[in-house]
Amino acid sequence: MTVVEIVTSGRCVKMALPNHKVADILTPVLDEIGKYLQDNSTKPESGGYILGYQHEKTGNISLETVTSPYLLDRQTRISFKIRDPRHKIFLKRAARKKSYYMGVWHTHPQRNPIPSSIDWDDWQETMKTDKTGSRYVFFLIAGTQEFRVWVGDCNDGKIVEIFECQKNEDGLYVNEMEGQEDKDNAICNINN
Repeated sequence: MTVVEIVTSGRCVKMALPNHKVADILTPVLDEIGKYLQDNSTKPESGGYILGYQHEKTGNISLETVTSPYLLDRQTRISFKIRDPRHKIFLKRAARKKSYYMGVWHTHPQRNPIPSSIDWDDWQETMKTDKTGSRYVFFLIAGTQEFRVWVGDCNDGKIVEIFECQKNEDGLYVNEMEGQEDKDNAICNINN
């Protein structure tokens, strides 16, 4: 299992999707989530919606922004519930700019986050009810130092973890190669 270290400021992370396309997690997403990491015992769990779009020509996905906790959301050290109507207002405004609901994110007070049974139940329910701007629903959990991402496939209802695309020795992403099966070192088609 490969997890992605949380590094903010100018970093875009490319994740390999099950359909051999790429999901770019853009800097504003990582920067905003980074503000809510549960890196001390007083910080509550936080979360929100993930917004983005699917590129019409390539089929690749860009996750470009997230909503953040609002006053009416319910936050404890080990749970977060979206309750504030401002999340929905944010979604409506973003849709006018062609940025759509793509999934949800939340934090965990663990270095390497592990989904709880509550997370899995919530994700299964989300797969039944939510519609996104692509084939996938994204589920991102940010731990104190690393984050992990799962996608639910709207075509078959399966939820699988996705991984960062392979990089070369210079830290640059490697282009797609046929027959790549190693999920921990996914090679992606990075041509947007």
